[in-house]
Amino acid sequence: MKDMNRQELKHLWFNLPHPAPKNEVRVIKVSKLGENHYECKKVRDDKAGYSTFSSSYKTFDEALTFARKLMKDTPEFSIIIN
Repeated sequence: MKDMNRQELKHLWFNLPHPAPKNEVRVIKVSKLGENHYECKKVRDDKAGYSTFSSSYKTFDEALTFARKLMKDTPEFSIIIN
């Protein structure tokens, strides 16, 4: 096996197929997980990477109130009720 020199490596790197840019996702999702069990989940998936944060609540109103607070702090996010 031949070792590649710097120019060959550079040529190979710039000719590799690059993935298409992904769609950015910024949502705050309120879901019912069970009886008296609701989740508020904040999801960000963009060029900077993927991150998620979630909290559990006993009532839908508590979860929705928290989702609204998160949205107030980060207006670029949308609320989804599932």
